[in-house]
Amino acid sequence: MDAKILKLTLALLLHCIPILLLAQSNQDQYLKIDYLNVDQDQVNSFTNQVIDELLQENESRVSDGTIDTWAMYSVLFYGSASTPYNYVSVTISSSLNSFDVPNNNYSDPLVTHTEQNRFEITKSELWTVRNSISDLQNNELSNYMMMDYMDVRLGRELEYQMLEDEVAKPIHEHRLDRGIMEAWEMYQLVTPGGIDYGYNFATGNYFSSLEHIEFGFNEELIRSQNPDVNVAEFFDHIWSTRDLVRSEVWLKMESVRSPEPAN
Repeated sequence: MDAKILKLTLALLLHCIPILLLAQSNQDQYLKIDYLNVDQDQVNSFTNQVIDELLQENESRVSDGTIDTWAMYSVLFYGSASTPYNYVSVTISSSLNSFDVPNNNYSDPLVTHTEQNRFEITKSELWTVRNSISDLQNNELSNYMMMDYMDVRLGRELEYQMLEDEVAKPIHEHRLDRGIMEAWEMYQLVTPGGIDYGYNFATGNYFSSLEHIEFGFNEELIRSQNPDVNVAEFFDHIWSTRDLVRSEVWLKMESVRSPEPAN
């Protein structure tokens, strides 16, 4: 990291860290993301019946401690013209054992519904949370989630994570303080993977209003923290570590979370 980037990093850390008293982070948790394709002639029954059934089933899983959180999203803005899914199911747990269905002798609600031909699971992924901040109120997930999929260059994974931890995270804290973001998380793909998979990291950005998505990680926000920074060099350094493969915006349909522990 060159001197100018280091200077910006230190300035952001000193300026932003005291801003918020944040809710408990989701670090050391795992996400199972299932990408669902619902045929157009099945969308009405899916939204009016299937999602409610899945909610009830996952409320039981949260209640008995099998999982921590479940949410169903519709894909509002697609990251690709050929995206083979229109809904996304996200299940969160502090243990990978929660997803080990055969060894735990319980059924996966999604699989049960696919056997009834109500939708197709086009792919499933396991992610781990590497960093997070949150200011969510009443333990409710945000209405909108922007998922940014990153292809981090081989051998530069630690450098990329450091940039997210030391540069991006304080800027996102400032966005939370301004009320234009509710949470931010950085994920690393556990499986599937490999050079040809297309991406290996992602960030989740949570918003209460669609208009807040516009106020992103941009020059205005960077200069508000350090007016003298060379923004072109700043972005060049970030882009040298990774490619932004695609961004998608998801709209929350239903969700359930375990209660936050008492402070």
